[in-house]
Amino acid sequence: MDIGYSVLDIGYSDFKYINLLKNKRNKNIYKAGSFPPFLFFMNVKVQYILPDTIADEIKIQPEDILLSINGHAIHDELDYIFYQSEEQITLKIKRGEKTFTHFFKKNIDEDIGLELSPMKVRKCVCNCIFCFVDQIHPDVRASLKVKDDDFRLSFFYGNFITLSNLTEKDYKRIIEQHLSPLYVSVHTTNNKLRQKIMRYKKDISIMKKLSLFAENGISIHTQIVLIPGWNDGIELEGSVFDLASLYPAVQSIGIVPVGLTKFRQDLPQLKKANKAQAKKVILQSEKWRRKFYEEYGSGIVSLADEFFLLADMPVPEDEYYEGFPQIENGIGLVRDFIDNWENYSAELLIQHRNKKVLFVTGVSFYPIFKGLIDELNSKEDQKWKVIQVENEFLGKDVTVAGLIAGQDVKRAIQNEVYDVLLLPDEMFNVDGVTLDNFKMENIK
Repeated sequence: MDIGYSVLDIGYSDFKYINLLKNKRNKNIYKAGSFPPFLFFMNVKVQYILPDTIADEIKIQPEDILLSINGHAIHDELDYIFYQSEEQITLKIKRGEKTFTHFFKKNIDEDIGLELSPMKVRKCVCNCIFCFVDQIHPDVRASLKVKDDDFRLSFFYGNFITLSNLTEKDYKRIIEQHLSPLYVSVHTTNNKLRQKIMRYKKDISIMKKLSLFAENGISIHTQIVLIPGWNDGIELEGSVFDLASLYPAVQSIGIVPVGLTKFRQDLPQLKKANKAQAKKVILQSEKWRRKFYEEYGSGIVSLADEFFLLADMPVPEDEYYEGFPQIENGIGLVRDFIDNWENYSAELLIQHRNKKVLFVTGVSFYPIFKGLIDELNSKEDQKWKVIQVENEFLGKDVTVAGLIAGQDVKRAIQNEVYDVLLLPDEMFNVDGVTLDNFKMENIK
């Protein structure tokens, strides 16, 4: 879906297309789903000393090994953040064959001043029947071929995890360090069906694990990827009510449609939801939400925008999304765009009034976006235009703007005449590269 747009003027290359978020340390980080190696931290080695900090003052050096803080071994950035939040610190450093111990006092919210070297991101041990990585184009950028499943990334960036690779030590750590909220891919609370869908070997009771988090004050946002014929109908209803029973620990239940590309050779035969199925899920969920509102004061469950677009039904109003906790999961992006369109278009008019402005979007959002553009053209006497780009790169069943390939955009705009080209932010990673390794300047 389209939440924002990047501007490319003809002959002008100084554009901005990266949305920055803030992590727990108020440092700039990039959007979830992109993993530049310098943003993640490993267990022990010091990479950089921030100037005018305690670490600088006590002469800690790059390549030093951070052994412990107040007797606690440091394995990664989370350990470092958690254990340095004391006023009195005993810090052990190893340099070569020598070990140094530093004692000092600081403010509770004062950072010692260390940047740690990149950590190894935990990989997924599942082999889900719908895994997007298994059906990706062979020529996508390398980062899209990584199957991450790391609870630290879930805490920092909102990445969904399966819990399938967690040890008892991991659970204890999550609880001790209060890593909340976490984002968990559930798909079904039927343990046998979940194991069949996700194809993991461990015996995991998903409700027991989620209940453990709930009992220890860990909030959870959950996801169900809906696969027609597998976890829909009665199975879906059972899962939704199981998860809702853990409210308010389970703060949201997001239901998203399975995504299928044309690269599914030697993979299980799956089907996308059709219009009738999408409408059925919407009507089902409305009944659940009414019941949950009566019982809990929250609708809890929400559907991805794609269901409403597929069913040709209006996207819900702002109140439906209750703060948009899963907007990065495609739940509420359309509503957010519509509600912000007036302000956004007003800014664009200041910059580009009477220019030939060309917008690009995916197939699913096109009808809504075209309606907004037609209304603006009529009201403001402009000749702006939006075009839909069919996804030849991954297959025409992929209709969201975030998965549009650069080569497909280039093909779609080759006969268009424009002064300003506006592309969806979601097309690009933090380095300004599309999933097929195009940069913006290579598209125009």
